Amino acid sequence: MEMEKSPSAVPLPFRVQELLLRYPDLETFLESLASLITGHLTERNIMGASLMIVRPRRQPLHVGSIPSLAELQRGPHAEDPARRAMASRVPAVVRDLASELRWSGYSRAALGRGVAAAAAVPVPVPEPETTAAVLTGYSGSPGAFGPEAVRAVESAAAEIAAPLALALRLDAQTHRANNLQAVLESRTVVDLAAGIIMAQNNCSQQSAVEILRSVSNSRNVKVRDVAAGVVAVVSDRVSTHFEE
Repeated sequence: MEMEKSPSAVPLPFRVQELLLRYPDLETFLESLASLITGHLTERNIMGASLMIVRPRRQPLHVGSIPSLAELQRGPHAEDPARRAMASRVPAVVRDLASELRWSGYSRAALGRGVAAAAAVPVPVPEPETTAAVLTGYSGSPGAFGPEAVRAVESAAAEIAAPLALALRLDAQTHRANNLQAVLESRTVVDLAAGIIMAQNNCSQQSAVEILRSVSNSRNVKVRDVAAGVVAVVSDRVSTHFEE
């Protein structure tokens, strides 16, 4: 009888793919991924991990295996190991944060969370010109990140690169689809409102739209919100929802 493999015996990329299937929401997937990496590197005396993702025209993502590491990563620091690794495209290692002089604010915040050492490495996502990612490992022991431990973090970053790129691509497609749906719904409610104004004022569509824009400017609200108000006055049964 064939014995079931333990989770540690399953290659990391396959375990990441399982997470992607289980958690289609990007942030939940990334949080689970950070926890998975922490467990994968536990023999390297790593207490936690975080991921920083930078995408074009969207807010950066900062997630961690525990909330305090995510908070540390998204802190107001001008520079830290993750930002240094992202800018230089090479690992940034701090073996003892207590004696670190480059990022004093970050060091104080990290020490306050029980972090004594950190190693940040770029994740080689296949589309570096549009997306950048950094994996950071944390340890509560000074001197934890020697050459072998840093290579282990680099190896983990390389192994998660492809499934991470897939997750980011799927999220980008979902984001575009949601934006398109919002645009279509916005146009629909504006067209409905313009039709109502045309009927009430016996005017052209262009004149009706200009009336909506004039009200929008005078009240400092979006044209879509003005249009929605016009439609609501006429009938609360009009819907602009697009079915999936």
